[in-house]
Amino acid sequence: MIGDTIHKKDFAKLWYLWGVCLAVGVALLATKVHWLTGYVIGGMAVGVPLLIQATMNPKFGIYLMVGIAYFLNVFRMLIPSLPVGLIMDFLILIMTLSCWLRDLSRKNFEFFKSPLTSAILIWIGWHLLELMNPEAASRVAWFYVMRPVVGYIMLFFITYHYMNTKQDIKKMLLFIWLLSFISAVWGLKQYFHDYFGFEMDFMVESEIVRFVYIQGRWRCFGTLGSPAQFGVGMSFAMMLSFVLFWAKIGWEWKTFILIGVIAIVMGLIYSGTRTGIAMIPVGIIVIVVLARNKKLSILTIVGGAMFWGVMQIPTNNYHLKRIQSTFNSEEDASYQVRKENREIITPYILSHPMGGGLGSTGVWGNRFSPGTFLANFPPDSGYMRVAVEMGWVGLLIYLFLWIKIIWSTIIGYYNIRDSEMKWFAMSILASTLPLAVVEYTQDIIGKLPFNLLFWVLTAMAYKANEIGSRLPEDKTDGQVS
Repeated sequence: MIGDTIHKKDFAKLWYLWGVCLAVGVALLATKVHWLTGYVIGGMAVGVPLLIQATMNPKFGIYLMVGIAYFLNVFRMLIPSLPVGLIMDFLILIMTLSCWLRDLSRKNFEFFKSPLTSAILIWIGWHLLELMNPEAASRVAWFYVMRPVVGYIMLFFITYHYMNTKQDIKKMLLFIWLLSFISAVWGLKQYFHDYFGFEMDFMVESEIVRFVYIQGRWRCFGTLGSPAQFGVGMSFAMMLSFVLFWAKIGWEWKTFILIGVIAIVMGLIYSGTRTGIAMIPVGIIVIVVLARNKKLSILTIVGGAMFWGVMQIPTNNYHLKRIQSTFNSEEDASYQVRKENREIITPYILSHPMGGGLGSTGVWGNRFSPGTFLANFPPDSGYMRVAVEMGWVGLLIYLFLWIKIIWSTIIGYYNIRDSEMKWFAMSILASTLPLAVVEYTQDIIGKLPFNLLFWVLTAMAYKANEIGSRLPEDKTDGQVS
């Protein structure tokens, strides 16, 4: 026993020695040879163990992917040449193959079995057919768009099969909330104390500056890619906060959430994102419908009346005026532009059942098929992007996928008998279902971190319904162990 203890201590010392030597070696390479050499070796020293751990432990892999998704744009700004997207795709591929082979070795054959498998197969199948779209201007763009679509869907299956307990779901929700809080604090730092040097350099060198600097004001974007994504992320975190606060998570977490939601609300306001504001009433409606509580319904009506009154107050405050403009879209210039764009593109959509091909609009369109009609079309809506790139058939499939998810998760929620799991399921639905509404005005699900979070949380919603319907009412205090 003593020999084992000594051996473990010596082993730990070797790891500490290895860490010190690695740090010194990386520092010397970065200063004496080339800064990129040091970063590459340091990245490999950290990345290889993470890859091995993610392969051996799928739950760790899910946490890792969610964490990377929240900080992906920070990595891109720090090291623009770093292929973070490819690294994420590679990690997901290795995790998927590992989980699938593990099931095959056990003769389980259930990795791809889930309540959503049929709808997912139809969605992926249409993406595959798009490779043969005669209207597509670039097959390379198809590859770039297809890669994350399939990859992030694989996270749905990994999450669905490996987040198997109440504690798994609870801890992941709190982890996502914590990442949102960190992003909120990061955004407040940007607003009150200016951007980091690498952030300003990146904005100046890229087109992101035109989304950050609007009407003579700088907007914050936290760790996410743009103020619009940041605002939606803050609204998402607000819905998560409201429901988790009433769940059985312990007074320490309740206090933290109560304080943290202040930073999240401020982040939403200073992002200047009207889409995030629009998500709040939708999320509240979801909570009221799911809770079926008369007092909550009355409180919501009273709060709605007060909010309507605030929206009518004449003001010169920039932030309040921007919030008010959220619900006066007919008077908003940007809304009119979007309306005109939809009227222009509608005949094209109706005459092209397969659309113009994956990646024919937006960033990929400008990169792989510049100068074309669709490359110059601004797909400022998730539904519009799908309709233009994948045709009206693709849009119908996308709507079918959403309807399947919304209908089945809500029906499953009402079958939950476990009281604690009801809170967790409600927090997922209240934070994700509003995304289906704001997809009409923003392309949210098509961009990180939401295209990754969407599949992880959808899997957790199904799993919460299954676990909650099997368990009796929970009488524990719900502490996170």
